[in-house]
Amino acid sequence: MSLTDIANIPEVYGLCVESLLSGPAVIMNVRPALSWKLRGGQGCRQTAYQIQAASSLERLLSTPDLWDSGRQSSAQSLYVPWGGVSLNSRQQVFWRVRVWDQDGRASSYSEAACFSIGLMQNADWQASWIHFDGNNPSCSAPCPYFRREFQVRSGLSRATLYISARGLFSARLNGNKISNDEFVPGWTDYHQQLQYLSYDLTDSLQCGTNALGVILGDGWYCGYLSGRRRNIYGKYPELLLQLELEYADGTREELLSDGSWKCTTGPILYSDIYDGEMYDERLELPGWDLPGYDDSAWRAAVAGETGAATKAALVAKPCPPVRKIQELKPVARLNPRKDVYIWDFGQNLSGWVRIRLKGYPGRLYTCQFGEMLYPDGTLYNLNYRSARCTNYFTCAGPLEKVSVWEPLFTWQGFRYVQLDGFQFAGASLDDIEMTVTVLHSDLEETSHFQCGHPLLERLFQNIRWGQKSNFLEIPTDCPQRDERLGWTGDAHVFCGAATVNMNVAAFFHKWLRDVREAQCEDGAISCIAPDILNRSFGAAVWADAIIACPWIIYRRFGDVKILEECYPAMQRWVQYQLDTAEDFIRPTTPFGDWLAPDPIETPSALIGTAMLAYGCQTLSQCAEILQLGDAEVQKYRGYREQVCEAFRRTFVGPDQLLTVRNQTSCVLALHFGLLTEEQVLANRKLLAELIRENGYRLSTGFVGTAWLLQTLSEQGHSDLAWELLLQEEWPSWLFLVKQGATTIWERWDSYTLEKGFGNVNMNSFNHYAYGAVLEWIAAKAGGIDYDEAAPGGSKLLFAVEPDQRLHWVDFAIETPYGKAESHWRYENNCFEWTIVVPPNSLGKIILPNICTGRITLNGKDLDAVVVAKTPRELQVESGTWRLNSELKTENVIGQ
Repeated sequence: MSLTDIANIPEVYGLCVESLLSGPAVIMNVRPALSWKLRGGQGCRQTAYQIQAASSLERLLSTPDLWDSGRQSSAQSLYVPWGGVSLNSRQQVFWRVRVWDQDGRASSYSEAACFSIGLMQNADWQASWIHFDGNNPSCSAPCPYFRREFQVRSGLSRATLYISARGLFSARLNGNKISNDEFVPGWTDYHQQLQYLSYDLTDSLQCGTNALGVILGDGWYCGYLSGRRRNIYGKYPELLLQLELEYADGTREELLSDGSWKCTTGPILYSDIYDGEMYDERLELPGWDLPGYDDSAWRAAVAGETGAATKAALVAKPCPPVRKIQELKPVARLNPRKDVYIWDFGQNLSGWVRIRLKGYPGRLYTCQFGEMLYPDGTLYNLNYRSARCTNYFTCAGPLEKVSVWEPLFTWQGFRYVQLDGFQFAGASLDDIEMTVTVLHSDLEETSHFQCGHPLLERLFQNIRWGQKSNFLEIPTDCPQRDERLGWTGDAHVFCGAATVNMNVAAFFHKWLRDVREAQCEDGAISCIAPDILNRSFGAAVWADAIIACPWIIYRRFGDVKILEECYPAMQRWVQYQLDTAEDFIRPTTPFGDWLAPDPIETPSALIGTAMLAYGCQTLSQCAEILQLGDAEVQKYRGYREQVCEAFRRTFVGPDQLLTVRNQTSCVLALHFGLLTEEQVLANRKLLAELIRENGYRLSTGFVGTAWLLQTLSEQGHSDLAWELLLQEEWPSWLFLVKQGATTIWERWDSYTLEKGFGNVNMNSFNHYAYGAVLEWIAAKAGGIDYDEAAPGGSKLLFAVEPDQRLHWVDFAIETPYGKAESHWRYENNCFEWTIVVPPNSLGKIILPNICTGRITLNGKDLDAVVVAKTPRELQVESGTWRLNSELKTENVIGQ
């Protein structure tokens, strides 16, 4: 075998289980789906695979005892169904894969990956819920501390901790934090499901005495939520813990949360999501989480029902938890007026501040946050509304002691931090050191974008920061004010863009369960999930998240399971719409085209009817994919036709134009295919005229903006799409960038240098909805999209529509099959485009209109027949492809 052949042997990596979860995942499926990726040379594709799985790493490397698939002739590398022995609760699985390529060459086995089956049923829980009964639940109260010592014998072979909370927990073992997970177990409708976490403590326990300690916070369970309401799910936080010890001699022991645990309160006087944290260093409990600590003054925990008796389903957390992702140092320290100091971290974000300080005993430090500054340089945070969003720290002293502190159960949305207290604590500015910890769900970032247009590149980063700030356990609307709720409309319009930035497959699997659990008996969908508002059900676009999000996640990640899970809820929502429509026209519902600057309002009935047509179309596609029978497919196709006819009858005039003549109405009618061919021609022209008449500026809100540029490209107006994207006057994306934005704002006029701040009642500076444009940027500026007929990226579409004002673009996205890349540039009147198709995928290249004359691919002239086709496209296998062409000047956008 030559050195070239050896170099081209495929390599297997990136092993994942279920919804593309990596690492030692804990799952609730005894027949899980397994996935992997390949690295290889030009044309690399898989023709066969072999999976081995075992109950231990040693057995995997010798004689796999759970599964050996043997060589299976198949190109499938995504969601391969488990074919081994039946798995049960607590089962640990080590597995590996090897593959054969197109030339019959076998790879080496991959590195081993591991997953575990969690506690599958509530009956598996023997522990009891426990709580501290010394607090007043009517207001924020000190966080309770729990502890229990226990013995471990020699010969321990495995130790697994299963832990949940009604509220939030932070668990410690022998003086150390057990994990880097934050805000766990997370937010659900606690009456329907309670998530738990599982940790392997085998290597952390010591022979002899050990101590487990847990701090609980109110969190979403009983802390303040929208409307200054608390105790929505319960009155006090509770702990459920089960530590299972297995020994080499086959014996088992359990440590359970019960009335034998001791509890008290300590230095955290309160820690609330909206209000912040108050910490008194003088009340610390040194050694409380270590063996031998004297807890004789602590009270006994109050035990409630067992986990087995819990009505809500106890489920393993199905998506990555919130974690500390990165740290930032301040870029400036501002002094807007005497004795006032503000630290600028240069980026609006979601997280907390770690402070290094010192002070006299009893001196109080106050830490306030803001996203923006007033013109005089002072902190602007009135837009946080009733969220106090302030941290307090009281020094224990003496003055010489240096303290380092960060909160535990709260986070803030901010760029600026004002710290007060050092002025009279005996400390100087030089004694203060601040570091920001960025917090969000630990989702793999999957894209990279750079270009020769600095404002556009900054926009891409702003959109990513908006997602990072708001994908914290659920897709929230904003991370700072007294809201931070899972608004379904925001998640709907942004879902496609979210899949560009991150691997959100498991994240949306979890959140869509929240959406389904909030669905009304009549089929209506709530406007937030988890639902604490109990209002605004069935709002157009907002409720349609139950249709769009599963479909988008299926298309981007290829997992049919999300359609199987959501299809009944999708059906019920569409049926509700049909039942409450009048002659297939939807009634007025809340929100409309939220915050649109257009003086002509888009009726929510028009929006809702368009979304009903989309819902029927999507259900027919899902029914076909799920093989539910032709009758099911045709039923929804028939409904769609009736809805489209009703739409045209109601909203199109005799002149074939929409009666509501604004950008959003045109976008919905065109993008969702509601019009006849004649009407498409008329309203395509109308949309272009509306944009030109508005000075090449948009006039759309949350709804219309989501599909505006896509619609223009679909209708042959990519030139107008580029004009809107690169527009720098209000309202536009780059206008926000020029006002100093580092994220996406809630309003097009949240702040202007000319007029100042927008309506403070609803003025978030970290709101990702308008970032939906990222999906178009990825497809048309970056040049990579997913083929409609090939979910998950087994076939990628490379169809760049370059604008010369960008000069060059480097774009890459990590697909479920591996990294796809697109690099283009204008140089010396030539267009150069390099494409990378990941192994086991295919690529379809659409030649840009600017390409004319001689066109070469990897140095060879393209076949004249391919060049002459319309659209000019060619199919390519995996590998690197370099396209060069002379420019056809009259077709160049952005001259």
